[in-house]
Amino acid sequence: MGCAADCGRDDPAPLGRSVSFADGQVSPDQARIADALPALLGPTTRILHVGVGCSDLALRFAPRVARIDGVTIMPDERDVAEALGLPNYRVLTMDKHARAFAALPGPYDLLIDNNPGSFACCVKHFEYTMRRYRDLLAPGGRLLTEARGAAWRQAGGISLRWRHWAAEGRKLGLTAEHVDGTVWALRKDHA
Repeated sequence: MGCAADCGRDDPAPLGRSVSFADGQVSPDQARIADALPALLGPTTRILHVGVGCSDLALRFAPRVARIDGVTIMPDERDVAEALGLPNYRVLTMDKHARAFAALPGPYDLLIDNNPGSFACCVKHFEYTMRRYRDLLAPGGRLLTEARGAAWRQAGGISLRWRHWAAEGRKLGLTAEHVDGTVWALRKDHA
């Protein structure tokens, strides 16, 4: 079954089953994004990580950047993040497709989402999230994903291939680029 055009709700309808990665698992797609990050980081870099899992990305890179904000729908993932006590890392429990996501402050130099359409309840909420991602990016900032994670979806979600990713970028006024191997970006050009 394909993704519905509109779920009919202001905030997203739950889609399928969510899996927590708080126990230390790191998906292969998330690992590939993390491996591509060092070339993109500097001491003033601000990161938004959507779907923080076990906070492996923050553990690896928080000492090298200005700030990492994260969001997750899993309370145990937030608890793991808070227990780390990293001074420049905070995690909020929220759905990236919900209206509350608009309250994130930004701007971010890097926005990481290894499953941008996988859990979308409908096209309307997916497009809302992608517009918000664009708005959260600083000039020159990048939205990062990975081919495997972008293609994977729960029943009803959105599977993205490179051509879909590039087309979404054009709709948003962002430039699609290959960062490293299977890691893709949508870059917000300088104003």
